[in-house]
Amino acid sequence: MENNRFSIGSGPVQIHELPPARSCFYGEQKVGKTSFAACFPDPILIQTEDGAAGAPIPKMPETPCESWEELIQCLRVLLKEDHDRKTLIIDTLDKAEALASAKILEEIYKGDKKKFMSYYEGPFLAGDLIADLLFALDHLHKRKNMNIVLIAHDGLKPAANALGEDFRKYAPNLGKNSWAKVRDWVDQIGHVQTEFRVVEGKAKQKGKQRWINFLGNPARDAGCRVGYEMPERIELSFEEYAKHMKGKLNGI
Repeated sequence: MENNRFSIGSGPVQIHELPPARSCFYGEQKVGKTSFAACFPDPILIQTEDGAAGAPIPKMPETPCESWEELIQCLRVLLKEDHDRKTLIIDTLDKAEALASAKILEEIYKGDKKKFMSYYEGPFLAGDLIADLLFALDHLHKRKNMNIVLIAHDGLKPAANALGEDFRKYAPNLGKNSWAKVRDWVDQIGHVQTEFRVVEGKAKQKGKQRWINFLGNPARDAGCRVGYEMPERIELSFEEYAKHMKGKLNGI
């Protein structure tokens, strides 16, 4: 029997339904990332630090994960048990990476931080554990049809410039290997910032408006995969975000 999966076919192009979005939102502390993520449909939050304690949504565990094993166990429970959750939030991804680093430091380097940092081997191996985390999240995404939201703090990271001087740009505060794997996996990357202006070489806050920037440029890592496109920037409001995500999130 001929396998039509590899045939060219004819007629109009078929547009397949998109799976729920896998998104990473990153920004400065206390800018409103967690409050925004808490508005996603039927969320459950995996805590890796204390900053989300006040979010009025279900949490697993009730207190932040204290080890990499606890974090992975949360994913196992969500995968195996029946539940009505449509969105999984991890807050924060940079603290999850710290749990991965702690595991590598103790199990491979026996607590020797100097060897852990030698030739950047330890942080690189931590990035491989982050890849394992993404593999587990993929199962939840596909088998439970869950929206995935990863929250991280921002940092200024070195960026290579083949045509001139290297520079620094905003990106999630993760190791190079970890961020490379996350960046390739997610469908959307949004940088959350309060609007500011530069006066005499110093950044000054310009009002209280907060934005999610989805357009990547030399100043920031951001962007959207085809099918999950967003405007260049939107107000930090789930209502505004949801207007552009009909059919791209489970629950709206």
